[in-house]
This record gives sequence, C-alpha cells and structure tokens, in this order.
Amino acid sequence: MNGDPTISGGFAGPSGNANSPKYFTTTNSSGQPIFTPPATGTFNTQYGVRDTIYQPGFQNWNIGLYKKFLINGRSGFEFRAQAYNFINHPNWGTVNYNPVSSQFSEVTSKATSNPRNIQLSLRFYF
Repeated sequence: MNGDPTISGGFAGPSGNANSPKYFTTTNSSGQPIFTPPATGTFNTQYGVRDTIYQPGFQNWNIGLYKKFLINGRSGFEFRAQAYNFINHPNWGTVNYNPVSSQFSEVTSKATSNPRNIQLSLRFYF
C-alpha cells in the first residue's frame, strides 16, 4: 500500500470513467496508486490493508408521538402518530473494492430501504 486512503464521500455522477466521483481516494499525493496487487504467486503481506475503508453508513430513523385524552377515570382516547424512516434518507449500496475494475472505489447502487411511511391512529379505550 503506497499511502492511506481517505474517504471523499463522492456518490453522484457518471460511473466508470476518470471523472467519476470516488468514495475513497485511489492515488496518493504524488499520483501513484495506493492499492497495488501483489506479485503473481505471492501473498499480500502489506500491513494495514484490512479494515482500512468502511462502507457508507446506514440511517433509518423512526419516530412516534402518543397523546392520551381522558374522558373519565377509566375511558378515553389515545392518538398515535408514527413515522418510519421519517427523514427519508437514501442509504447507499456497497463500494466496488475490485482494483482492476473501471468502477473501483465507486458506489454504483442504492441499498434497499423502505420509503417514508406515516401511520396515524385513534384508539378508544374503556
């Protein structure tokens, strides 16, 4: 490994060419590739290669609001408002870690996540 990769966080844009947004840097400050494959017939013994880059984070925020309205001591109404994935945040797919691919260090898909769902309910209890 010829340097340390840094997360650039590029996600949007054309894919598979030199101007594509990269999730992590693939060259060091002098323009040399950071990741080089080991020579044929040898093992990769470079220190620090494993776990140097992590996938984009996954965010799925849920929220619920509850309010009770009492009629008397034993009965009343309960209003509930629940929202699932309420910020509707896109979760990105996996990064391409194949150094010989034209899409190396690119995120080319979106992870499957549920769209924003809102649920309202009114319950009478007695």
